[in-house]
Amino acid sequence: MISAYVRAVAVVGGICWLPTFPDRCPMPVDDIDAEFWFELAPLSAPYTPVLASTDVERAFGCHAARPLGRGAFGETWHVSGTPLVATGEAAAKVIYREGYPAARLTRETEGLQRTSSEHVVRLLTAGLVPLAGKERAVLVFEYVEGGDVAAAISAGSWPTHEQVHAFGIGVLRGLVALHETNTAHRDIKPENIALRGGDWSRPVLLDLGLSKQLDVDALTTYPQLLGTLPFMAPEQIRGEEARKAADVWALGCVLHLLLTQKHPFFGPRNERVPRAQALTIVAAGAPPLPEGVPEPLRGVATRLLSPEAHARGSAARALSMPRED
Repeated sequence: MISAYVRAVAVVGGICWLPTFPDRCPMPVDDIDAEFWFELAPLSAPYTPVLASTDVERAFGCHAARPLGRGAFGETWHVSGTPLVATGEAAAKVIYREGYPAARLTRETEGLQRTSSEHVVRLLTAGLVPLAGKERAVLVFEYVEGGDVAAAISAGSWPTHEQVHAFGIGVLRGLVALHETNTAHRDIKPENIALRGGDWSRPVLLDLGLSKQLDVDALTTYPQLLGTLPFMAPEQIRGEEARKAADVWALGCVLHLLLTQKHPFFGPRNERVPRAQALTIVAAGAPPLPEGVPEPLRGVATRLLSPEAHARGSAARALSMPRED
């Protein structure tokens, strides 16, 4: 069974950084002694939600709510029968942190509101909702049927080379649409890419809760290490801001995973990895793809994992790879 890193902890002098609750334990990058503790678990592993389904149902006025996943800043619920959207069905991302001003939420989701692509989940509305006795920020997205990449490969449903090629084109189109609004996703990984209708040629970027409009000074304070560590670009591991090139790198990791059935840099094992070692590993470059992987997919997937951000090129450049007949 393929495993993925789903939780990471950095510990320095008794201070911790937990992506699940970053606002509770912030850590400046200079304080990171850079021992990353990677805890492995099966992709799409079950988890216990922080929120109660009854509280979510009450908040959204829906007749059913079930958890879809949990990320660094909140958890996402599938809500059915809610009057908040015309279809009555949506994926609601509830932000853990309390006290979000409405103006801040509007400001920080502007890029998402302007993004239009079948390969990026649509943001239907955003606002503050009373939930479990607290006012919480909520991003309400369209619900995409079909499951995500993590669920597919965990079930042993690996794509063919042709399907990976079509999948890559779809994700790149989504990234181009996001990047054209000067917005970076910042957390591309198998769990955050849906397959609409279970079709590998119709990927949809999900979980835009960490996305950031790069020309807007976000009022939200994020931890320096932001995202999912095994899919972080070298510059992110160094503690630099995640920008568009980091999205391209993360897609490269996903493509390599789909083509080889293993992560290009980190193996399925529990261990402590010093930051310097992690940087050395990624700087050495990804292992060669199997001989059977055709061009141009091979060249594009390899270039996306260039250690230097400028060498990766943009999503638009990668999208120019020819289609296969």
